[in-house]
Amino acid sequence: MISEQQLPELVCYKEFEKAIPLTERFDYSDFVSPNTNIELPVHRWFRFKESFSAGLLREILENIIPSLGKKVRLLDPFCGVGTSLLAAQEMSVLGYDIDAVGIEQNLFIAFTAATKIGWPAIETKRLLQLGDQAIRAAEHLCPCIPPLSSLTTGKCISRYMSRRVLAIRDAIQLDGQSATHNALLLGLASVIEQVSKIRKDGRALRIVQRPRTKLLAVLRDKWADIARDVDSLRSSLPAPKIPTLLLGDGRNPLMAGIEPGSIDLVLTSPPYPNNIDYYEVYKLELWLLGFIRTPKAFLDLRRSTFYSHPRCANQQLSPEFIAEIQKGKLKVIFEQVLKRLETHSERWRQRILLGYFSDMWISLREQYQCLRKNGYAVIVVGNSLHGASDFPYVVPTDIAVSIIGQCLGFKIEQLTIARPSKRRLSGNHFLRESLIIMKKINE
Repeated sequence: MISEQQLPELVCYKEFEKAIPLTERFDYSDFVSPNTNIELPVHRWFRFKESFSAGLLREILENIIPSLGKKVRLLDPFCGVGTSLLAAQEMSVLGYDIDAVGIEQNLFIAFTAATKIGWPAIETKRLLQLGDQAIRAAEHLCPCIPPLSSLTTGKCISRYMSRRVLAIRDAIQLDGQSATHNALLLGLASVIEQVSKIRKDGRALRIVQRPRTKLLAVLRDKWADIARDVDSLRSSLPAPKIPTLLLGDGRNPLMAGIEPGSIDLVLTSPPYPNNIDYYEVYKLELWLLGFIRTPKAFLDLRRSTFYSHPRCANQQLSPEFIAEIQKGKLKVIFEQVLKRLETHSERWRQRILLGYFSDMWISLREQYQCLRKNGYAVIVVGNSLHGASDFPYVVPTDIAVSIIGQCLGFKIEQLTIARPSKRRLSGNHFLRESLIIMKKINE
């Protein structure tokens, strides 16, 4: 177990905490976790660990920032599978009129979000009919396995199972494209992990031993669940507003088409600085559903993401961020860690640290421009512990993001510690997930 004596930077972090409105709300633990979503209609269609609760938006609008009122324009620039967008739809039953916009770069994850928020157009009876037709048609198809070693070697999923998944995918696509077809494909994607040899575990795919699972049985069950969810939600939410989903880079919402000064609330959870490559974690779904077809396309996408993992391509850091890291508050907070990394010859970790917070600077700068005066940004972030036991260091993401927000003109209303994590560092409150609530007070 790592002790605080191995982490001299904590002294500096504690000083910075004193200048930030800090509170603990451990009853918010479920709000920063997706665990409750697996029981909710539509939200449960695909298990996505990198998300927050569908109930967080309601908590924000009813209890944290009720001054925003009932009519809200919402932006989630890292919307993932669309949790915030779907929650915005559902809140119309409470009298809210939320115009929600999401941005997502991962092609498969964006498809998942689009399918979920497009649930009103799914024809449930036709869904089950087309599913049966696709299963029968797939028996006569013999697709080629894509050129991904995890598939061609059978390491992550057997070659036989890969071909069955590919055949059903092709059979579904033979009949056209619609919200109903997309629901069939998402159902297929959601059972890939069940019929594979892997389990998504943190930053990697873990090879596991599991009993043989019958593809058609779990697939039919999933399609039946989708049909039931649509019918159930249609009866309680007869005329939902359809959110807008943009495929693009959440770091640059203005480039994606968001108008300056048009947003009342930004609610998002950007990637954490945890070395996780989300394209790698969801590679089976990306390749088996045909979103990626060549190794080069796969590598290019992995390199183009938020700088949170080693495979990101080298990129130019924001000049404003560089100035702040050289002589401002960010220099003070990171100086000790950066020097330790330099002397420890772990320059790649230094590059990730600088690249991550440069991307965060760029993201918050654009979010600030997107917000109207007195608009709010609520950011869900997680701090992390890196390095081996002989050279550990803590990345205080919530403190650094708060400082960046202040540098860009935000007023920090509250940094709320929602969930502590005691992994590898027992009893230290810097390992945590937090809500950062920031307000734009100037034009």
